[in-house]
Amino acid sequence: MSIILEDHQPPSLTRLGPTWYHEIPFLPHGWETTNDHGSGSLKHAALKSLVRDQSALKHELFEHVPWSLAKYIWDALGRCNKQTMHMWKIMTIAYPKQFPELSRHYCLSAGSPKKPLGDYMNILNNDDFCWRAILTIATAYCSAADLTAIAKIRNLVALDVYNQPYTSKSTLDPMSVDHDGLPLQDGFVRGWIESNELQHLRVLRLYNQHEVTTSALRSLRELPELQLVLAYECEKITKHIRKSGRPANGVGINVEGWSACRLDWLWDSEKKAKSLNHIMPLLHAYESSIQPAKNGETKASSLSTNLPILEFKLPTIDHSKKEMLAIRSNYSSMSIVMFTRDPVRQRMEGERKQKRERERKSSDAPEGSRRPPKRAVMKDRGIDISKTLNEFF
Repeated sequence: MSIILEDHQPPSLTRLGPTWYHEIPFLPHGWETTNDHGSGSLKHAALKSLVRDQSALKHELFEHVPWSLAKYIWDALGRCNKQTMHMWKIMTIAYPKQFPELSRHYCLSAGSPKKPLGDYMNILNNDDFCWRAILTIATAYCSAADLTAIAKIRNLVALDVYNQPYTSKSTLDPMSVDHDGLPLQDGFVRGWIESNELQHLRVLRLYNQHEVTTSALRSLRELPELQLVLAYECEKITKHIRKSGRPANGVGINVEGWSACRLDWLWDSEKKAKSLNHIMPLLHAYESSIQPAKNGETKASSLSTNLPILEFKLPTIDHSKKEMLAIRSNYSSMSIVMFTRDPVRQRMEGERKQKRERERKSSDAPEGSRRPPKRAVMKDRGIDISKTLNEFF
């Protein structure tokens, strides 16, 4: 796993584009100029010349480079802490079979994001689905255009939407960003659905999004892959669940076609421990959602689980202390609602969707493939009754 924490960039480096908002593409000055045996080899000199400015590299340059040499380059960048997201993406595209065995997950965390946030969406997106994307974003920084741009990440599989901005512990914070963000609203969620792009989103978690209502859940049912929606202290959703009352079975209630369960309803320790997976780090929650269930009801992922994962956090969210997370969850258990798919209802909807698809395909079939309609033909009934009547009269 590669984790690169926030790098405060000199303003001049932003001209290289959003890829370099938080990382520096240049090698450290004088890195490995000499070794124990004197000057470096010609191979090492060629390596330094190649990666001295990573912003100039593209995956097409590695088309005829053998994997053994590419691995040598990646390992060398690890020694100088320059395994950047840009190089990770190049390796992932150029070596789709070998490189994921070396680095399956890359995470870039940024405290105060640069503007516009839409640039980050473009960094994560990949129309060829060479990797799966995971995004954590704070609405404290978001405009309407930024929230709408989330739908452009076609390979997005998990999304955290927070409210609080990042609070840096450092006294030297060169960023001065307005935190007059726009909260997430039902209209933005409907916009995601109408874009017809987030077809692989599997986990959505909303934290302190007080404008979102249960009406958004009705729209979210249209996302075929979505298996979990977590509402953490979302005021209007919490009130709606409180009015509905605790279910008699203690399992869940039906809300807009979802099975809704509040954390404090789970008295069974095993069920509660399993539900805590939903509020662990987003990567952990996503990987839990693609694990096959014992009853076989878990919907298979539409993207290959062998694809590597690129994660972006804006801002950095600390989930490192699991015991503190559990304590906070118990404290807020009445405000944590988990919405999951009803397996039976989901299967029935899938069958209806397949039936509609078959009917649509049959109606769209080319004219030449259709059978000509049969013409009505009167059956031969033997004796003509008109002759019999003429003889009688």
